[in-house]
Amino acid sequence: MVTLRPYQVPDRDTVVKLWWDSWHSIQAGLSHSQPLSEWRRRWAEEIVTGQQIVVAEDDGAIVGFAAADVANRVLTQIFIAPGHKRQGIGRQLLAWAQRVMPDGFRLHTLVDNAASRAFYEREGLTAGGVLINPVNRMQTIEYRWMPA
Repeated sequence: MVTLRPYQVPDRDTVVKLWWDSWHSIQAGLSHSQPLSEWRRRWAEEIVTGQQIVVAEDDGAIVGFAAADVANRVLTQIFIAPGHKRQGIGRQLLAWAQRVMPDGFRLHTLVDNAASRAFYEREGLTAGGVLINPVNRMQTIEYRWMPA
């Protein structure tokens, strides 16, 4: 059974590798312009320092995570390990975001990430404008969740 718990410092390497692997599994041939070492730096300097982070565990193994900039109402990260997608973990992580940001939030996903876009739309998020991600220079689409 998958459970959520707060992120802990010893989780760092596992979570960053999961983030990297999951991002690269979005579609065949997708390659990020930055090396894994830059993702580690971003994790330490941009995410851990000012965001709430939760990890999803299945029998002691980390299989997903989400990070939220609660003050700005942004779900900055939501990723599932490639071998654990379509098992309800994303729904659990999205529900966590809804609890920590009950007044609503926004998130961005790659325009080419058809699976995530379909998931967000099934879960009631509304698609908005298309932007260029400043980190990877790829097109992203903004989604918003507002409580009923």
